[in-house]
Amino acid sequence: MPGTLIAVTMAVSFWLVSHGTSLKVTFVPGVIATWLLFVWCFQRRVQLPTVNKFLPAFCCVMAVQFVHFAEEFATDFRTDFAELYGGAPYSNDAFVSVNMGAYAVMTVACVIALMTRLRFVVVPAMFFIVYGAIGNAIAHTWWSIMLGGYFPGLITAQLYWIGGPYLLYKLVGDRRLTAIAVIGFAIVLVPLLALMADPSAV
Repeated sequence: MPGTLIAVTMAVSFWLVSHGTSLKVTFVPGVIATWLLFVWCFQRRVQLPTVNKFLPAFCCVMAVQFVHFAEEFATDFRTDFAELYGGAPYSNDAFVSVNMGAYAVMTVACVIALMTRLRFVVVPAMFFIVYGAIGNAIAHTWWSIMLGGYFPGLITAQLYWIGGPYLLYKLVGDRRLTAIAVIGFAIVLVPLLALMADPSAV
């Protein structure tokens, strides 16, 4: 199925460009969780919400992402994140280009999925919800707890504890599934973030 191909392409790409295990313990699990959600929605024949019901909320949460990126950039997240997982710092050019490009792809994918019959294109937008929002809330909070202090991106990531689950609920229309997805992802993600980290490196 095309949606699966998109997910596989994303996971392989993140794996290959990861500095150390930084993206392997964050983005790759995020893609897997996204794919599981996509398959669940496909099997249950969950209808995507209408443009008017979903796109404004998506754009608002994406707006938070721009502010979150600004905090990360200003506090040198690209260095601490990579070094925490045994990698060399990401360059400024790569960090900015990849993030801005990803936001563009996610937004366009959301619009295409909602306004055409190419529903499988929703996968990148789902990834934004699952990892870009919910995953960021979990990861930044955990990193700060684990290190006993501020970790770059922490402050704005807290907004995702509201925005992420809300956006997921708007997408799937099921509060129980939303709660299970958030809790389940946290149960999987936190041990990965903890076990693979080298706190002495930052």
